Amino acid sequence: MNTLQLPDKWINYLLNLPETGMGYQVVNVVLKNGKVLHKKKVINSSILILPQNEKIKKEEIVKIETD
Repeated sequence: MNTLQLPDKWINYLLNLPETGMGYQVVNVVLKNGKVLHKKKVINSSILILPQNEKIKKEEIVKIETD
């Protein structure tokens, strides 16, 4: 499992959205290259959880959306 600390911009955005469960949200992450990472968990509106084989940089994120 990989984790990515989200920038303040995304933390503030996620803080204003409802939680999916206790202390986490399930989101889709859109990257600059157009790839969408579906149904990724964010803990405490600040830590993105990714599979071991998936690594991204926070600068690659252009949009975070909920279902």
